[in-house]
Amino acid sequence: MFIFNLLATIGKLSHGGSDDEVQLMKRIQSRDDEALEELYDLYKRLLFSMVISIVKKKEEAEDLLQEIFVKIWNKAESFDPDRGNVYSWIVTLARNQAIDRIRSKGYKTQKKQSVSIHEPLFSLEGDKHDPMETTIFSDRAELVKKALEKIPEKQSEVIKIAYYRGLTQSEISDQLDIPLGTVKTRTRQGMIKLKRILGEFISTDG
Repeated sequence: MFIFNLLATIGKLSHGGSDDEVQLMKRIQSRDDEALEELYDLYKRLLFSMVISIVKKKEEAEDLLQEIFVKIWNKAESFDPDRGNVYSWIVTLARNQAIDRIRSKGYKTQKKQSVSIHEPLFSLEGDKHDPMETTIFSDRAELVKKALEKIPEKQSEVIKIAYYRGLTQSEISDQLDIPLGTVKTRTRQGMIKLKRILGEFISTDG
């Protein structure tokens, strides 16, 4: 789930404390379907990138995205702004939904047809004809690339491999032929720096 957590950390810099999102949730709780459409437009790219990092298959991720918003609609009453923000609530719901999918019997029978872990999850050039498939090129993608250039190379290397290729920390350890503990340390230190730099970028940009 490393890639999901990485994307969630980056996404949180753009979401999380918005009063507008709370108002959207209140409208959804009042069964306003237009509010659900607005929330979908706001979150579809981010959530798609998160769930595809878990299920690895575009078709599965697209189905999951629809299921997630159905669940948001059905479980809207359980959202309490006093207990947490909209971003965390939605991301937790998406993560649980994705985990349920990969644990399902149907998914396991199709697993051999999944995208190879050695193939990029995202095109570095992007596909302008399919924005859902290339969520890496969201509004903040360029900022992520710039931020990665500002942290030490050994730290950025492990994060880039995870971010762009979807490898787990164990797989990164094997690929780079370094101890798993080293991968974890470099990732942790790099993420601390990355989060700070991205925060500065977004604050300046906003």
